[in-house]
Amino acid sequence: MGMYSRLFLPIFVIIAVVVVVRYHLMLESETSYAQARYKSDAAELGAHLRKTLQPALSTPDRGSLDATLSSALLLNADLAAARLDYAGGHLEALRTAHAEPTYPAWFPRFSAITPANYNINLGAATLALSFEPTRPLEQVWRAVHRQAIITLANITIIYTLLGIIIFVNKRMLRRLTEATNRFQNGDHDVRLPVSGTLEARMLASTFNNMAQRVQALVYKLQQSQNDLSAQLTRTLLAQQQLQVEKDRIEVTLTSIGDAVITTDMTGRIETINEAAQQLTGWAESRARGMELHQVFVLANNFGQHSLLKAMKAIYAGGEVVKVGNQSLRNRMGQTCTVEYTANAIRTARGEVQGSVLVFRDVTERRQLMQQISWQSNHDILTGLPNRSALAQRFEQEVERAREHNYLLAVCLFDLDHFQHVNQSLGQAVGDEVLKQAASRLHDFAGQRHYVARLGGDEFVLLLPELDDRAAIDYAMSKLMTALARDYICEGKAVSMSASAGIAVYTGSDISADSLLRHADQALYQAKITGRNRYHFFDADLDEQVRTHHNRRTEVWNAVRANELVLYYQPKLDMRKGRIIGMEALLRWEHPLRGTISPGDFLPIVEHSDVIVDIGEWVLREALRQLQSWRAFDPAWVISVNIAARHFQRHDFVERLKTILGEFPDVPPHMLELEILESSALSDIAHVRSIMLDCQALGISFALDDFGTGYSSMSYLKRLPADMLKIDQSFVRNMLVDRDDLHLVSAVIGLARSFGLGVIAEGVETIEHGAMLMRLGCDLAQGYGIARPMPADDVLSWVASFDTAAVWQAAAVLPPIVSLHGDPAGGTSQLALI
Repeated sequence: MGMYSRLFLPIFVIIAVVVVVRYHLMLESETSYAQARYKSDAAELGAHLRKTLQPALSTPDRGSLDATLSSALLLNADLAAARLDYAGGHLEALRTAHAEPTYPAWFPRFSAITPANYNINLGAATLALSFEPTRPLEQVWRAVHRQAIITLANITIIYTLLGIIIFVNKRMLRRLTEATNRFQNGDHDVRLPVSGTLEARMLASTFNNMAQRVQALVYKLQQSQNDLSAQLTRTLLAQQQLQVEKDRIEVTLTSIGDAVITTDMTGRIETINEAAQQLTGWAESRARGMELHQVFVLANNFGQHSLLKAMKAIYAGGEVVKVGNQSLRNRMGQTCTVEYTANAIRTARGEVQGSVLVFRDVTERRQLMQQISWQSNHDILTGLPNRSALAQRFEQEVERAREHNYLLAVCLFDLDHFQHVNQSLGQAVGDEVLKQAASRLHDFAGQRHYVARLGGDEFVLLLPELDDRAAIDYAMSKLMTALARDYICEGKAVSMSASAGIAVYTGSDISADSLLRHADQALYQAKITGRNRYHFFDADLDEQVRTHHNRRTEVWNAVRANELVLYYQPKLDMRKGRIIGMEALLRWEHPLRGTISPGDFLPIVEHSDVIVDIGEWVLREALRQLQSWRAFDPAWVISVNIAARHFQRHDFVERLKTILGEFPDVPPHMLELEILESSALSDIAHVRSIMLDCQALGISFALDDFGTGYSSMSYLKRLPADMLKIDQSFVRNMLVDRDDLHLVSAVIGLARSFGLGVIAEGVETIEHGAMLMRLGCDLAQGYGIARPMPADDVLSWVASFDTAAVWQAAAVLPPIVSLHGDPAGGTSQLALI
């Protein structure tokens, strides 16, 4: 199609550059204007709401506040939600109907306008506004769309004109092609008419002159060809016979899998088969006649010299030569490993008339052997030395430390909660974390130290030639900081820390295996004391650690052997005389020691992931039992105690959803989770977040043993609990100890002030219950009602529960108005209505 068709690409590039620049500038301009208007409207609305809500908050009027928030949705169409948190509660105004945007779904990615969130401090209240930039984006889109139509029309006109030019040019070229084909087919009298455009007339004249000259040459060649035909016929017997012999040789060489080169007595190449052409990069037509060392180029030391020496010996009648592991460099400069055999080509009488060189590519075989050797001593995933390589180096370092009398630190690392990352984010992310951790350890080790991967997420670092423990502390502090940095996997940051155990070789008679075992015991100590730290091996604690480890293993085996059971203690509404639910309490039915209470075995595993397995088993078992009891009383609520380590896991809510999904007949609001007050205060922001997510599912919360921790009203305000559980140590002695009575009364009043329910543990007598009801607490549990019992005994006990009338009678006593001490220092007096 000629030169004009080539203009399409540069014209397209020019148009594309102009369009990109123009639309980039236009998009920036339109976006800047729309975003400024968008933020200005949002700021004006925020100022308006601040001015409007301030008076209403002074005397909280929920209806007025709600109307003000709802009217804000009408004042600004970009407002998606308005939320007000104040001392009296929480209000929200959400836009339920959203107009369908006119711009396509991909357009917002090219605009810098994003949703905006404003938090406005109103003194004791907080106003949160969320804006969606639908209108600004539509404004920008309309401008872009309008300009795009104009641009498309311009491009269409340009390419239409180019098409007309190409059409005319193509017609001219078609005429030239037809004339050329006729000329090639023997019509040497063909000529082009000299007419049309200037280019067409010049092209026709040039073609006609060329055709006339070629026609004369053809005539002369035909005469010469007739003269040569007779001579050629005479030479064809001899040539045919030679060709047959040549074909036989070429077929033989081609059929051989190895590369073959033959030479004459001067060392020049006569034949080279296909395999040899591929390995050397030389085609047969170019290689024939060249010297052997020019085509078969050996790049390793003395390789070329040895080849020339061997070929000289062969031409002199020497024996066959076999050489291996040679580096052959082809014509493109690429190298491969070959082995070759060279021998003489002899006549029937034994005279040398040339040579044959047979060689093959052994690169893959050599690489495979090297790979097998490397893999036997390295970890495939991380590239670090493996356990086998470590064993060899470990013994060497121990011997060197013994000879030179310096310290050798053996550091065993383990990534904290790596199994959780592997399960929640996927094995690909887990592998990437391992590779990055290995890279950080390798960078730290350098040439002086030695790092290896034992397997899983365990790594070993040898720190030789150390003078004192301070040097070990310095190195470990630096390394632990490096391992605690976020790991970037698939564009996301994964938080991960590490724990380490350290055993120090000081010249004593101890093996490498023992040092590694000591480091493992120190690592265990680092984990049970909180993780993200390192711990030195202490021989005095060795036996204690092993005992603790064995007891933890025994508990884990009990979980796997189904030796754990749940007992249930009833919860009573004393004023109504009705059982409202059960608390699930864990027991261990030991085959030898009998029933073991949780206080005797849970502390052993509370700092390990075994407590998570136990907690999930308790949840499933309690829900399964509640599912069967719902036919008896569908209003019962089951309370389950959750350990702090279990509750504060990042995947607790997701795992809880999975467990609830296994029991679709049990509504989530029939499950109550009890958490210790002390564990909740360790990370109150995280605990609050988890509690809110669970409450969104319908689950309620009780703060267990309330009053025994560091209670404060600010903590209680931040924790969204539904129920306070008064500790039994206060309830049990409140009838004889006025301080305990005051504490119980204070907790009940505190719960009432915050709008929370309250239940008392440790109710051992009717008198305890009567006092609690007089103080304002109607819910209780304790030995005075029932002891914890196996699930099979619960329904029969409830059916025989006949003391409801006694509790109801106690409920009619008048409530306590105040508590005050005897002026003489005697027992407390109860002021009653």
